[in-house]
Amino acid sequence: MKYLRFFRWPNLLVIIFTMLFVRNFIIGSVLRELGPKALLPYHTFLLLVVSFVLIAAGGYVINDLSDTDVDSRNKPDKMLIGSAISFKMANYLYLLMNGAAFALAIWLSYDLQSWRFGLIMVMMIGLLWFYSKRYKRMLLVGNVVVAVASSMALLIVWLAQFFYLATKTSLFVEASLKFPLILEPLLAFTFFSFLTSLAREIVKDIEDVEGDSRYGCRSLPVVAGISVARWAAQAILLLIVFLLVGWQYHLIKEGRIVFAASLILALIVTGIAVFQLARANQKQQYHLASTWIKLAMVSGVASMLFWPF
Repeated sequence: MKYLRFFRWPNLLVIIFTMLFVRNFIIGSVLRELGPKALLPYHTFLLLVVSFVLIAAGGYVINDLSDTDVDSRNKPDKMLIGSAISFKMANYLYLLMNGAAFALAIWLSYDLQSWRFGLIMVMMIGLLWFYSKRYKRMLLVGNVVVAVASSMALLIVWLAQFFYLATKTSLFVEASLKFPLILEPLLAFTFFSFLTSLAREIVKDIEDVEGDSRYGCRSLPVVAGISVARWAAQAILLLIVFLLVGWQYHLIKEGRIVFAASLILALIVTGIAVFQLARANQKQQYHLASTWIKLAMVSGVASMLFWPF
């Protein structure tokens, strides 16, 4: 159980379902009519999911290894490294997971006949390493890096699909005519994921402001103050609300009533997150607001189920 907590298993489950929903409900709803060979094969997709999950889990491990001093101040009751899990074991797990992810990236490169795809996966490993060692202590840079990494769970599925189709010339030409039908919802969901992750990272920085300031982290609440950071997170959440309403209006005009209705839950949960953040003035209240933002992200992912309708 301690290892499940260590690897943030709820976050990994969200990643898995996000990737599955993108393949089956966003990409699949458009490309299935071209025949069964148009979609990325399940064995390749499985390798992709395992590789990406290993990279994400490794990112959590190296982040915890780099943050032992800060975490001992911000959340001593939740620390596992140094108590339930030794430093040696944590380093071993990090190397093991990233080694396996690297091997799978090479396999995927061969399978998709594209070294560029494997390079993207390897760059993800490097990005998370640099985040834990340097970027997270830089003003807003770390927040943006995490938001980009989170949204990559959607884009990586499309990139694998694209490189797979590129190996089938005649099918690629036919499928390319349908790419706009895939990219519109995919980019919308990706942007939603990016914004919710960015808002949540800022709120988490507010939670951790005491330890961050003590150990030299230049987070937004440390540099500009808690009030400015809270307003920044609220502004991002209000932007999400505005964009969701605008998208619903566009969908209703196109007759996509079912999918437009499915976005109501994400809209409501995001609104609750705005309210919770507005009234927060203690660490526990900011944690609650962070949880509601995470729920908004999950409800947005869940709405992919209704995209084909």
